[in-house]
Amino acid sequence: MLEKLFHTDVLFNLDQTILIVVCTLLLVSLILFIFSAKRFLRGKPLSASFQSLSGTTLGLSGLLTLSISANFYSYDRLTHEQDVAKLKFTQIQEQEFQLIIEYPDNRVTDTFFLSGDEWQIDARILKWHGWAQLLGLDAQYRLDRISGRYTDIDEELTKKRTVYALNDFNEIDYWSMMKDYKKWIPFVDAYYGSATYLPMIDNSIYSLSLTQSGLIARKIEH
Repeated sequence: MLEKLFHTDVLFNLDQTILIVVCTLLLVSLILFIFSAKRFLRGKPLSASFQSLSGTTLGLSGLLTLSISANFYSYDRLTHEQDVAKLKFTQIQEQEFQLIIEYPDNRVTDTFFLSGDEWQIDARILKWHGWAQLLGLDAQYRLDRISGRYTDIDEELTKKRTVYALNDFNEIDYWSMMKDYKKWIPFVDAYYGSATYLPMIDNSIYSLSLTQSGLIARKIEH
């Protein structure tokens, strides 16, 4: 269950203050459950039920805080134009390419096989209101998916489609929550998707950058 809510690598990078708050909530929750059990054994079911309910509320609050924090930390901070990936293409046959994606933080490279004439990559971007930025909340991004596309519309409708997720772990979809309940999240200024696409060419290399306005791809001459 926890693996569906949190990504292990992200948890190790959470802010220490957040971890202290979460651990405190969970510890107090555990203590209340212990007291509740003792009161129940002493024949005080009413007060035991109250403490059990309080413990459950605090425990769920701690898990929710951890889940939301882990989700936001899975986005990378965006303070200026920065390199987010390098894409290397090798043609296998007509309209079939192997793609290797390298990341600047030395994560494990990803390998995909795309069909079509062009590649397209999508990202999710979160921007905060000015007062939130003053508190250190920079715009953040997360690469979402990579896909192949055809230049000809008829081929796009009839030929093989290839699309891959660039986040392979399950999580609560806070992106949809912000879309549905934006008025209850005042510190979010904007949330939007950005995409860019360019031709797939044998032995070509592209650098992918992201600015406050969206994705930018440039072909690297070599």
